Amino acid sequence: MQPYLIACDLDGSLLNNQSKLTEKTIKVLNHLHLLGHKVVIATGRPYGGAIEIYHQLGIPNPMINDNGATIENPLNQKFPKQRTLIPNHIMHDIFRHAKPILKSAFFSIEKTVYAYKYEPKLEEIFAGLAFSNEIIEGDFTDLDVEPSGLIFLVDSMQKESLEHYIKENYDDTISFRLWGAGHRHAIYEIYLKHVSKSSALNYLLDYYNIERDHLLVFGDGINDLEMIRDAGIGVMMKNGNWELKGVAKDFTEYTNDEDGIAKYLINFFDLKEQLF
Repeated sequence: MQPYLIACDLDGSLLNNQSKLTEKTIKVLNHLHLLGHKVVIATGRPYGGAIEIYHQLGIPNPMINDNGATIENPLNQKFPKQRTLIPNHIMHDIFRHAKPILKSAFFSIEKTVYAYKYEPKLEEIFAGLAFSNEIIEGDFTDLDVEPSGLIFLVDSMQKESLEHYIKENYDDTISFRLWGAGHRHAIYEIYLKHVSKSSALNYLLDYYNIERDHLLVFGDGINDLEMIRDAGIGVMMKNGNWELKGVAKDFTEYTNDEDGIAKYLINFFDLKEQLF
């Protein structure tokens, strides 16, 4: 049997609503690993926000972090780590332009958070880090650290200004995702244009010599759109964002809080439910 590369998003997909792995999920994914399939985490979280879950899952394969900007195997130092970063001069320039409309901004490397007007809740939502080892706060123009991506909380009335500036000056290099906008503030993720979970999975398909029609992915959010669109079998969670409906090839019958991925995989691979 030709192996599948099985990639799972974390928040809203593999994790339940308490941000935990269930025993059923762990057992199903480990069973597939023992059958020879390649099971990987593909998350927007940085390494520090996902490593505990990685070790709990206990599958010694690479992990995709930072929405595809980082690929590494914590249990195999021989794996060629991949990290794609926004050049400092671009990060400085975008921050300088956005500073008058910023309520907060941050990026993280491992468990170190670099923040402007630090907002712990913003970090917890996007990095999965309830407690950082270190927080370095200040203007990003003072930093000599290149990020894989940036989270900006901006004045909603000025968000078009940020979008226009990026499109006008960095259209070939930088992209952005609008995660949500309320009456007062809008949340943006800023990242390198060619980087996504899909680009990271392309690397792993080559690494494992697996055909694209044997790429099975699960996701629920807008940062999963590319990998769901490009996979041989791109599966949208029942609780997924409506924007994924146009690109998904299949859907889970159950939500992330109902072991949706585990139950889909039991059915897809014709496993015996009573084993799990």
